[in-house]
Amino acid sequence: MESFRGRFTNKIDAKGRISVPAKFRTVANAQGRNGIVCFPSIQGDFLEGCGPAFSDTIDEMLNKLDPFSRERDALAAILLGDSVELMFDADGRIVLPEELRHHAKIKDEATFVGLGEKFQIWEPKAFEAFRSDAVERARANGGLLRSPFAIGPNGGGQ
Repeated sequence: MESFRGRFTNKIDAKGRISVPAKFRTVANAQGRNGIVCFPSIQGDFLEGCGPAFSDTIDEMLNKLDPFSRERDALAAILLGDSVELMFDADGRIVLPEELRHHAKIKDEATFVGLGEKFQIWEPKAFEAFRSDAVERARANGGLLRSPFAIGPNGGGQ
């Protein structure tokens, strides 16, 4: 399956239009949508984005929670209530709504960061600050990654 990969910084015009990276458009189109879903991150001042496949995963995760719990309602209010479907225009652009730009403090440029089944959209300088910390955390947590083909300590698979 196609996945969102790479990092791209693009300009935003006066109307709030920004070109979505061609690789990201290809992933969304392969999932049957000529657009993306975006919502404010619950983890910080950036945006989360995805195609329909991960949007369905979010629905599945929320559906596992008690439908009348305050926790589910809080998560759904952001992940669903604040989400927007943004369709690509003929030039591969979307209009990034002011509310989302305000949440991520995005002004004239935005950085798209692929994360596999989803991606993030950052204000470029904020992403660089995050990335510096992420490099250190990735180095510290590299041992969490295990190859499915690795040979275990007793000679067998893990």
